[in-house]
Amino acid sequence: MNTRIIERKFKATDRMKEKIEAKLSKFDKIFDNGANADVVLTDLKGSNICEITVYAGDTIFRVEEATENMYASFDECIDNLKKQIRKYKTRLENKFKNSGLYFEEDDADEEEEESAFQIIRSKTVSVKPMFVEEAILQMNLLGHQFFVFTNAETNDVNIVYKRKNSGYGLIETR
Repeated sequence: MNTRIIERKFKATDRMKEKIEAKLSKFDKIFDNGANADVVLTDLKGSNICEITVYAGDTIFRVEEATENMYASFDECIDNLKKQIRKYKTRLENKFKNSGLYFEEDDADEEEEESAFQIIRSKTVSVKPMFVEEAILQMNLLGHQFFVFTNAETNDVNIVYKRKNSGYGLIETR
């Protein structure tokens, strides 16, 4: 696995870098076509944050942990990454027999007016063809509230999202 270590307000020792590469290389047997991993190490006022993002083909796994010790943060990230991968494989095997997808229009009675819109962050994403079930899984793996993708069945851009009252919604574009 190709590993990139990014240090933000934290200087990783050689021992720490070796441990990161050794632990992540154990995932090579899981990903046939290889994978890339970004490990971001940040120290924010005594809280050591470790964030691991693994790019495996069209699937992205992301975990983040914060503790007082960077080694502990990294170990918790590895444990959570293992759980995510196990959950991903299980869900793929079950092929979402009961996906619970539906779409309802929300009542827009309450509108909030803002005097000026301010964009805080901008992000560019690749819109990849996948099935709805795969998109939901990818959204859950990233921990996001919504996910934009190209529907493999219709070749249209679609959006899946988590609904407040549990379940998922699907927005289909034309």
